[in-house]
Amino acid sequence: MGTIGKISTIKREYTGQMLTMQKGLAEKGLTRTPGTGVFKYPYKELDGKYRTGLDPDASYIKRIQDPTERQLEIERVTKLKERLENALGGIDLGPRSKFWNYGLSSSTNDQYHVQPVKLIDGDNYFDFNQTIQEISFSWLRVHPTIASSYQAWERGEFAADTQFYVVDDEIESKILYSKKQAINKAIIKFDDMTPEKKRKVARLLGLPVTENSKDEIVYNLVDNILKQTEFKTGNFQGLKPIEVFNRFADMKDNLLHIKDLVKQALTHSIYRTKPNGKIYEGEFEIAKDEEDLVKFLADDDNQDELLTLEGKLKTKKLAAV
Repeated sequence: MGTIGKISTIKREYTGQMLTMQKGLAEKGLTRTPGTGVFKYPYKELDGKYRTGLDPDASYIKRIQDPTERQLEIERVTKLKERLENALGGIDLGPRSKFWNYGLSSSTNDQYHVQPVKLIDGDNYFDFNQTIQEISFSWLRVHPTIASSYQAWERGEFAADTQFYVVDDEIESKILYSKKQAINKAIIKFDDMTPEKKRKVARLLGLPVTENSKDEIVYNLVDNILKQTEFKTGNFQGLKPIEVFNRFADMKDNLLHIKDLVKQALTHSIYRTKPNGKIYEGEFEIAKDEEDLVKFLADDDNQDELLTLEGKLKTKKLAAV
């Protein structure tokens, strides 16, 4: 992190529904009367813990959906807490520490208890060369009444009447860097696969790939899906493509082969899936779901059934030519 933290005002466009005073301020690019501000205090969770921005086990971190973003936040706050505690001479900055109880503060110069922060219109800067200011920024950036970024506020992740947002380009750059790095590693891993394995992985990702699909088509399809934030439809809807890809890419070859066979058998109607998820061959139920069928075919005692399925699939494909 750099040496300066910044929390800025969310600017709103003038609307006809604004009061006269709000209209006048908005026309001047302001949100409140100059000199006035809003005092903020550390937020206390329902379980009694303070949201400090320094707790790797905080509930807000557990709610972060993206695993990369969540892990980066855990690592960041863990290191930051240790450094700031050392800078204060060993004062406990844990989420239940008395440090966060402003009611115990003896004065505005009390270094042993948190101080309220007055946020004014425009940009509010925090000098990280001053430990107390860096601590203030740490809890303000995770305060529920302050948007984590302007984009987050635009996406509706915070209340419409939220007045401030955190300007933290460095953290957002780290998150973007980590995501791009994960994509690049996945693409390199995909490049190293044989053409046959590429097709298997692509099919398991739900892509329209056959044995006759050209290599460049397979590559482009997988490359496109890896760069998406999540699956929009299908069995993996809502999941991260990188995570699903790595699941198949790192799978043992024999298991990958069986999963691909099952997927193709369903595509070519050798098997069919009923609404309850059960797998049928003709009128006979053969497995409670896809995973159950894969486990059955992976069993050494059932290799005859596996060979039979391979033969049926080959026959189906030849008939379709």
